[in-house]
Amino acid sequence: MTDTPELIAVGLGPGDPELITVKGLRAIQAADVIFAPQSRDGDASIALQIATPWIDQSRQRIITLPLPMTRDSGQLRPAWQAAATVMQQEFGQHRRGVYLLLGDPLLYGTFVYLWRELRAAAPDITVSIIPGITSFAAAAAAGGIPLTMADERLIVVPASYETDAGALQRLLSDFTTVVLMKAGTALPAIVAALHQLNLIDHALYAERVGLAGEFITRDLRTLDLNHRPYLSLVIVRRGELL
Repeated sequence: MTDTPELIAVGLGPGDPELITVKGLRAIQAADVIFAPQSRDGDASIALQIATPWIDQSRQRIITLPLPMTRDSGQLRPAWQAAATVMQQEFGQHRRGVYLLLGDPLLYGTFVYLWRELRAAAPDITVSIIPGITSFAAAAAAGGIPLTMADERLIVVPASYETDAGALQRLLSDFTTVVLMKAGTALPAIVAALHQLNLIDHALYAERVGLAGEFITRDLRTLDLNHRPYLSLVIVRRGELL
């Protein structure tokens, strides 16, 4: 084994433990220390729960890193820096570490920001990435809706920035399929825009994909729009539906 400390960011996929890649599973099992993000309000780490069946707590150290669910950079940057410091300290004793997170590490994940801080604080730690299945790919598979066909184009954007009819129409003029991530509180505006564009029957809504409470539907006409979770998305297609 090399003496160089190594951190591997493992994308666990949308939530179903069986969707973890073989490479990701092997990295988890080979790790000395396992890091997982945890919300500041103390909620258990979903990523850690998903990976638990393959973690041996008798020989692997588990560290949860408090990371707030906010857009406030004044809160986020100190949290990332504190997490990077904890990781640096742990690598004083351990050589192999993994950082667990939902989906893919490089798609709207917390790891990118943490990686930046860790690279500044501890450039001697080698970092690598194991990709994971995205929630929208899993949702499309479960809902039986194609993401792209032939030469069609697809775009993935955060829902909070593309919720009005004008913005959605601009996207759909350039792309056949639009994936709106983290729909949650933006869902009423999204559905209103879909009605306005006559695309309400060309969309799929999914929440908690691969997790307990998974819900996927193409019927956005009768969907209760209130209190939908953060882990949710909408796929809109102006092209052919199966």
